[in-house]
Amino acid sequence: MSRNLRVLHCPLNNSNNYWVLSRAERKLGIKSDLTIFKKYNFFDNFDNFLPIESVTLPNEFRRISFLRKSLQKYDVFHFNFGQSIWDHPFPGFNYLDLPIIKKAGKKIVITFQGDDIRQKGFFQEKYGKMAYGDGSYTVFDRFFDFNKRLRAKKLDKYADVIFSHNPDIMHVLPEKAQFLPYPNVEIEKVKPVKHPVSKKIKIVHAPTDRSVKGTEVILEIVKKLAIEYPIELLLVENVSHKAASHIYDQADIAIDQLKIGWYGGFAVEMMARGVPVISYVRESDAQKFVPFWKEIPVMNADEKSLEEALLVLIQNRHLIKKIGFQGRKFVEKYHDPIKIARFTKKIYEEICAE
Repeated sequence: MSRNLRVLHCPLNNSNNYWVLSRAERKLGIKSDLTIFKKYNFFDNFDNFLPIESVTLPNEFRRISFLRKSLQKYDVFHFNFGQSIWDHPFPGFNYLDLPIIKKAGKKIVITFQGDDIRQKGFFQEKYGKMAYGDGSYTVFDRFFDFNKRLRAKKLDKYADVIFSHNPDIMHVLPEKAQFLPYPNVEIEKVKPVKHPVSKKIKIVHAPTDRSVKGTEVILEIVKKLAIEYPIELLLVENVSHKAASHIYDQADIAIDQLKIGWYGGFAVEMMARGVPVISYVRESDAQKFVPFWKEIPVMNADEKSLEEALLVLIQNRHLIKKIGFQGRKFVEKYHDPIKIARFTKKIYEEICAE
């Protein structure tokens, strides 16, 4: 079946996950395409670009036209970042295309990546006021949370498969949701760093949202430790992926996020390079939803324990190489896009056979 299976990935390419996954699916014989509605400066990979993200009457006609053509062209619609083709962030206008796709006999797979479904009120109530963002909870947050609950309810009715890249959001997704590792790095193209640990240890941090990543605390602690130890922070923001990769290649240690409770695509990219990663992994969620939770080689630290974790590596330089080697092996085992594509291929074939 896979030789004739046609899959559309749409409508974004957050963290490069769906470009890499679609390329891996192609290697397995699937006709897998990525169409995006919005370009990002960091990752600009795609097969087709349809600039219809904004809500205008002409764009609505373009959406409907693209949906109509796609129904003729694809068997499986694999949506990412919790969005679909004809979908607006307003109650009553969510996922307008899902019933049309189902009526046409096509299959729907949707993947969530974090803030696309994470509900701030639930998160703060469950994990603490400062566990997400700056601790505020505004009337707009209430609206967004309400809308996300409506979206999840509609998905439960129409989606054949729901994936999540983050274990914490499994709590607010329908019960049929299942964990899917990030497929964002073409491992064979990323070689482990070969340089010796720098005389002045270089620590890289690449925040997409400083308040969520705990960046201010990272800046404060590195500045404090730099008074006594030979360390330097490489802060990567607002640059292309090519420029960021050059900086990543210089790093000895990587710090991902300290609040959410899971490592991100940046951590996977750094582990693929053989660079040890410090990030906060909430063990209760990992144990419940992640089959390989016991093998995660990330140095687990939050804002309160970051300084201690950094000191372990700074004062024991041999651990930098040791943990980095473990990270590379871990990524090869659990984040290899081909292995993940074999899994998605199996899922596609199962739902298409129903």
